Amino acid sequence: MKNFIKAYWKTLLFFTAVGAVGGFGVGLYLLDSYPAEIKQQVLGQGMTETVMALITAVQSAGYGLFLGAAGIWLGKKTGLWRDERSIKRKPLLYTILISVLGGLALILPDVFFFGKHIPAIADMYVEKPTVPYLVATVTYGAVIEEIMLRLFFMTLLVFLLWKLFQRKRELPSTAVMVIANVIAALLFAAGHLPTTFVTLGSSPLILLRCFLLNGTFGLAFGWLYRKYGLRYAMIAHGGCHVVSKLIWLVWL
Repeated sequence: MKNFIKAYWKTLLFFTAVGAVGGFGVGLYLLDSYPAEIKQQVLGQGMTETVMALITAVQSAGYGLFLGAAGIWLGKKTGLWRDERSIKRKPLLYTILISVLGGLALILPDVFFFGKHIPAIADMYVEKPTVPYLVATVTYGAVIEEIMLRLFFMTLLVFLLWKLFQRKRELPSTAVMVIANVIAALLFAAGHLPTTFVTLGSSPLILLRCFLLNGTFGLAFGWLYRKYGLRYAMIAHGGCHVVSKLIWLVWL
């Protein structure tokens, strides 16, 4: 344990710090995104915006620290964790491509299809994104969600499937990693449903939108993680948000 902490304390400190910043932004953004009556109920229970933001900041920092540590440990066992200290050109090009295509796919279907059939989605783009929302997407979204869904959950699935069905192999097979990636991507999409239902309502089309967009991105991020390492999944995740929010800020 001592050697593990010595080797990865900087990485875990980064995860924790970004988690705190991202969680604070999430707390403020969630309150802003709730319908007025729900926001009033939350604030009417003695909860202030600052207190809620601090609670989510502590929670998110904990995810970064504990799930990050568990994910690294499991990743070293399964071969998914890489200790590389430099960014390589080829995976970076894939990452940039996924960032651009993903950013376009995050917003254009809303503008040209979903927004025309679901008024709440069209209304969502009337106002420009707030600062807490921007902070949350490029910190909590890009770093903490990748720690939770890829580094921890996907790696845990790989580890369990490996030990259950391929224990004679030195390392888990590609098939096991692909299965784990698909399951993690579906969970990634499902994790967005509660907030989506609160802000946009629930319908089959809303459900399709959530799983189509988030599930596809989850598969792409998982592929980057499996092939090249967590940093590329984080960069791509953050890049998708940066591209989509720039389009929102400049052209919508």
